[in-house]
Formats: sequence, structure tokens, C-alpha cells
Amino acid sequence: MRTCASLSSLFLLSVIAAGCDDPAARTAFLRTPAGNTTEYAAWNTNGPVPRLLPSVCEKETLTPEFKPLNESDLVTFLEKHNYKTRIVRARRDLVYVDVLTSGDDFVRLRVALLPSPSAAGNELHEAILDHGPGSWGVHRSNLAVLAPIGSYAQIVTFAAESKLSCWGVLTVAGLDDTLVIPGGYMEL
Repeated sequence: MRTCASLSSLFLLSVIAAGCDDPAARTAFLRTPAGNTTEYAAWNTNGPVPRLLPSVCEKETLTPEFKPLNESDLVTFLEKHNYKTRIVRARRDLVYVDVLTSGDDFVRLRVALLPSPSAAGNELHEAILDHGPGSWGVHRSNLAVLAPIGSYAQIVTFAAESKLSCWGVLTVAGLDDTLVIPGGYMEL
């Protein structure tokens, strides 16, 4: 089993192993506000935010969730998309969902169970700011999911391929704030 210190390198390796280091794959998920696909290397967080391509969430339900959720809702979603998971309960309101990649390797998602959607959005925002550049996550209803730090290419590729960007609001660290990447799941 990997430790938290190796999660970022494991995340990178799992993305590369999935073929996501291919330059064509890096333009397969985003488009600029003008409608062109964009290289992640050319995108920085102080310019216009690109959108996910419509094809990313084409067959996914993007209807906002109004009922309270728990970690099993996220696990069910991931398993529906052919990911194996395991749950490690830290507290009543905090769970780790390990997304198994191969053997004993995993990507650990930190899932906070909050009292409301606004609390989940705020919790994710604060967690991303606390963890700094490369931090990202998704939130849906009352769940805030913080993922391992990665590059923008790794973040968008994993979020798009796992469909997490279709399950929850995709939020990434900016220079001094957080940015929502539109085009997937959204809540008000």
C-alpha cells in the first residue's frame, strides 16, 4: 500500500499508464472560450477558463442532486465506470475512497460529508486553497471530494476519463483562488 507522500507520483504514473501523456489525448477534453481545443501546457489559470468538451459528459446525467449523499453514492458511480474502490473511514464525516489502479496502487480521494451543498462547495474551496497549486476536487450535493495534487493535464484527464467531472463540480486551484471548469456537472 502506498503512503500519502507517494500519491502525487502514483497519480502521475496512473495517468501516464492510461495513455494520458499522449499530446492528442491532452486536447481531447477541453476547448477555449472561442471553441478551439487547447493544449493544457498553454492554459494557465490567469487567462480565460476553458470548458470541457460536450463529448466528455455526453452519456452522463448532469441533473443537480438535491438529496443528501454519502460515500456509497460516489463509490457506486466509480464502480459503474469500471473502477474498483475501497473505503477507509477516518471519522463519521470523513472517508477516504481509494480508487484502485493496479495491484496495491491506488488514487486516494478524501470525501467529506457535510450538512449542505453550500457547505460542501465551501469545504472544497478551502481545502484546495490550503493545499495550493495542483490541488483539485469535485463536489456534489453535500459531498466534497479532494483529489491528489497533479498538473492541469493530469487533473483534467483523470477527471474526464473517470467521469468525476460529470459526477461533481470540477474545481481546480488558481493563482490565488479556485476555478470551476465548466462543461460538466454544475450546481448553483
